[in-house]
Amino acid sequence: MNKLRKVTLSFILSLLLITGVMPAGTTYSPVVSVEAAVSKKQTAKFVKAVDGDTAKLSVKGRTYTFRFLAVDTPETVKPNTPVAFMGKRASDYTKSELKKAKKIQIQYDGNKTDKYGRKLAWIWVDGKLLQDKLVKKGYARVYYIYGKYRYTDILKTSERKAKKKKLGIWKNYSAAFPDSSSSKNTTTPTKKSNNYVWVSRSGSKYHSYTGCSGMKNPSKIKKADAVSKGYTACKKCY
Repeated sequence: MNKLRKVTLSFILSLLLITGVMPAGTTYSPVVSVEAAVSKKQTAKFVKAVDGDTAKLSVKGRTYTFRFLAVDTPETVKPNTPVAFMGKRASDYTKSELKKAKKIQIQYDGNKTDKYGRKLAWIWVDGKLLQDKLVKKGYARVYYIYGKYRYTDILKTSERKAKKKKLGIWKNYSAAFPDSSSSKNTTTPTKKSNNYVWVSRSGSKYHSYTGCSGMKNPSKIKKADAVSKGYTACKKCY
């Protein structure tokens, strides 16, 4: 009898949920499924290294071109562009790491593709983040930061150490990235001044360099003017 009563009660509650009618005083909390920005790691197989920050990997039997998220290595295969300083060293290192790895994994973080149709992902080799290995060696700079990525802070810490030791690209940065003076989306300061700061129209913070927090088309103004307009210092660069 008790079993029949439970089944009947369950049926009535289900009917009430479907019709949207609930008894007075009853609260209903729907279960909302939220997809995390960072995906689970997926196993991949090495196919071919393109350059220091790009490779062809096979996932579930299909081959894709992967652009390593949040880093940039000197050019080696760009049309009508000479091989840049440390470019071949970075490319050879990436090829070696992927080729000898016993386990390769990819992990998406935000947008899965770029404007060229390449997959954007974190690349793991035998449990270690390849992007971080490249930055630690001085083969890559932290670059193309368009959001709050999971491992950006780790990369920035490694970049500061590599830069301090003048490893790889930091021996001659302008030779590694000849176009760096015209690029703004980088963690490498283009110019730092105590009197001037960088601000964006949509932001509320002032920054010491253009690449902080993924600003797009920031404006350079006097620090005093920024303060008078209500901007406050960015905790990342001050």
